[in-house]
Amino acid sequence: MYSEYYQGKSVLITGGSSGIGFAIANALVQMDAKVILLARNYENLKIAKSSILERYPEAKVKIVPVDVTDTAALTVLYEKFLRNHETPDILINCAGVARPGYVQEIPLEVFRWTMDIDYHGTVNMVKLLLPAMLERGSGHIINVSSIAGVIGIFGYTAYCGAKFAVKGFSDALRSELKPKGIKVSVLYPPDTDTPQLAWENQFKPKETRAISGASKPISPDWVAQYTLREAARGKYSIVPGFDAKIMYFAGTRLGNLIYPIMDLLVRLASKKKD
Repeated sequence: MYSEYYQGKSVLITGGSSGIGFAIANALVQMDAKVILLARNYENLKIAKSSILERYPEAKVKIVPVDVTDTAALTVLYEKFLRNHETPDILINCAGVARPGYVQEIPLEVFRWTMDIDYHGTVNMVKLLLPAMLERGSGHIINVSSIAGVIGIFGYTAYCGAKFAVKGFSDALRSELKPKGIKVSVLYPPDTDTPQLAWENQFKPKETRAISGASKPISPDWVAQYTLREAARGKYSIVPGFDAKIMYFAGTRLGNLIYPIMDLLVRLASKKKD
């Protein structure tokens, strides 16, 4: 049973107060893992912890309010954390944002904001925890990219850039860390029914809505269970859902063949009235 892989282990989850990160935390405490939720908003973290403990009173949950883009604050908190705890066995980088729109209308600040959280936030956490993992000779890093990290999607220039970067970073990281006993996995979820998706839907151009509307968002709880199962099996690329698997295959194995299909959907959507 794959739950044995997580039993008794310490797992730090960024973006753990909502969405996929929160769903993963709920799944992990049922496997007797010790969970550390890290996110920017302290109130949201308290709500997330209370929600978990309400359902699972014996759960081992700690919360750490910090911004993954603030390297100075991360260093201070980690040094305090290390005084009383060991380095987490598993790091799951779920913190991420997406703000779609037409490229000419998206402010430069949004590009920087997205890259800072989605990509630099991932790098910051890896750099923070990796030295102790290397010293210990074990660990597992799970980075969350996206299907938009393998296929360029209309309206997601900022998000695709950041998630492609997460994929490239993880590909190189896997090669470096495998000989040192540290596992790396990358999650490529499609649209998932989370508060983040609900927020970004308000900014989607009609062409983007036509593309994303071709499939129904999947459940974060299902994504969590699938991710943990595949990671425990040592899978590197984790792609939940049939539609996502088709898109991942097309984007990674069929070269540019996926883009004529995308272009057709965009042309059809462009002809429709708002």
